[in-house]
Amino acid sequence: MIKKMLCMVLVVSAAFCSAQTVDEIIAKSIEARGGMAKLKAVQSQRLSGHISFDQNAEGDLVAEMKRPGKVREELSINSKVFIRTSDGNAGWVINPFAEKSDPEPLSAGEMGNMAQKADFDGAIVDYKAKGNQVELLGKERVEGKDAYKLKVTLKNGEIRYDYLDASTYLGLKWEGKIAVNGNEIAAESYFHDYKPVEGVMYSFAIDSTSGDTHQKIVFDKIEVNPAIDDARFGKPAAQPEKPAN
Repeated sequence: MIKKMLCMVLVVSAAFCSAQTVDEIIAKSIEARGGMAKLKAVQSQRLSGHISFDQNAEGDLVAEMKRPGKVREELSINSKVFIRTSDGNAGWVINPFAEKSDPEPLSAGEMGNMAQKADFDGAIVDYKAKGNQVELLGKERVEGKDAYKLKVTLKNGEIRYDYLDASTYLGLKWEGKIAVNGNEIAAESYFHDYKPVEGVMYSFAIDSTSGDTHQKIVFDKIEVNPAIDDARFGKPAAQPEKPAN
């Protein structure tokens, strides 16, 4: 009986220590990014830059986010403009690369993708209040650096993994699954070239792989708290059809 009780005490103690370790790591990550006050002071942001794909396609990218839950992405390649928006309740996409000029509603899975992008604080910030769970899985090497591997179970049951630099506590990598054309595919992103903007650290270079597609984004400009009309995140207007040659 004593042995059983001792075992239970050890298990409870280990779980408690683990939770404290997770919260300590998250607190250090928040501080490394600029601190909670600075993060919460960001009510909107606009990220502008260049995107390139391994299929030798490249273009310009503008991503806008605004609390609560609003996202707009515009990708311009060879005079075609891909637009994806979400106002937090519904979302739409115009995909001229699929020969479509009218907005179409986003699927539930794609809305999930947009919700994660809209949470620009990140899933581990205020994770308990958001209904998320975070578990420390130990350390792994990421691009030659020691990183804390965090398993994040979102409120909706989705699982992702965040890797934090064990020295700087900034994000090195993210991996999980995203919805693409009705399917879930494995995806991962690596974050480089951190710079401060209005006291908040941002990654200015992101390398991502989803399925067989690789892309690289390099931001030229990141704006904190730009004025963005809520209408930007609503249903986009249909694009005029280009005259045939």
